[in-house]
Amino acid sequence: MGEVPEANLALDFYNTGPAIDVLESKMANLLGKEKALFVQKGMVGQNSALMEYAKRSGSDKIAIHPESLAYQELMGLNAIHLGKKGSAIEAADIAKLPTSIAAVCVELPTRRAGFKLPEWQTLQALKDFSVTHNIPIHFDGARLFESADYWQKSPAEVAALSDSVYVSLYKMLGAAAGGIIAGSEEFIESLKPWRSRFGGDMFTAFPYVLSALWGLEHYLPRISEFNPRAQSLSQLIAQNIGAEALPDPVQTCGFIVELQIDMVTLEQRALALAENERIWLFDRLYDAGEDKSRFEVQVGDALDHWSDTEVVAKLMQLLD
Repeated sequence: MGEVPEANLALDFYNTGPAIDVLESKMANLLGKEKALFVQKGMVGQNSALMEYAKRSGSDKIAIHPESLAYQELMGLNAIHLGKKGSAIEAADIAKLPTSIAAVCVELPTRRAGFKLPEWQTLQALKDFSVTHNIPIHFDGARLFESADYWQKSPAEVAALSDSVYVSLYKMLGAAAGGIIAGSEEFIESLKPWRSRFGGDMFTAFPYVLSALWGLEHYLPRISEFNPRAQSLSQLIAQNIGAEALPDPVQTCGFIVELQIDMVTLEQRALALAENERIWLFDRLYDAGEDKSRFEVQVGDALDHWSDTEVVAKLMQLLD
């Protein structure tokens, strides 16, 4: 963080300061939006956007992928499920949407579905639906930069299909934490009271901001390397462990691997590998049932010193 030129600027206090101004300006330009707002956590920003849309429309209904329940338990909103678990949205899902909703929220990519993306034409159709029925679209674009690379679009071209967009500052850009909500100047200004209500007023976000600015310079340009690397690695895993273990095709730098081993055993073996060889393969495991386990692979600079063959060999070592 000390290498970032903005490290010489004054500290920010409660979301106000020159370094935050620089970050917000850069992100707004990158996303082609009038204004951007820093939030220390994505849920703070996204819940703020959904509450503002609900307030403006007078409707308590939002269309959202069937994943989280925060909108219901915390905010008293009701959901119309858009899409199916294990899948990105499709044209048929748009056709089923009612017109009496406050907003449509789309996750790009759908993480729990193996980081799957909808077709570009599907997003264009959703935009047409939005314009026709005057229903705003919010992109949960935590990994929007990787998604844009897959579609061979700029981040601004993707964000243009939405009224507001969230982008994570840590999932690819490597910041300590935090995210950005971008949209029209009027809409972003209206989110500031909501950010405060959701606990988003931090004494200082200086480390988050500096690390995000570093990531913009060093990680963002490498996405065009990380996405193809994920494809090549996933193909080698499929050849050696089984094609059923992977979403197909891999579209971004993230994908899911399914192994023919129960979660408890896999966790024990992974910890033994960490203790004996000082190699940490993955953080979180998921029980896939029938003595199967799943975990995520997200390609980044941690794999710079590993070949695909070496990664697969370590995974196979856990199965032996």
